[in-house]
Amino acid sequence: MERLTKSLNDGYVVEQAKVTPNPGGYSGEAIDRLGRFEDFYDSLIASQNEIPQQLQKLRDEGKEKSYRYKELMGRKLTDSYILGLLKSYGIE
Repeated sequence: MERLTKSLNDGYVVEQAKVTPNPGGYSGEAIDRLGRFEDFYDSLIASQNEIPQQLQKLRDEGKEKSYRYKELMGRKLTDSYILGLLKSYGIE
């Protein structure tokens, strides 16, 4: 992945060519990538809220050994790990 930001002592900077001022704010390659990242993050959070309900439903049906249960548990653990990494970088 090509990096769009450059690190400074107190934050980050983006080249002017990577953003474009618009009447409602800014757009451009850097803003688009930030938007996609925020969509990804929101998806992880939503998943972490939905998966426990799905797991409980499968438990109630006695399907703890099913492929679906194991798949959901693996996804929950993977998503938790990713969220932990993001938190360690101050992204939460």
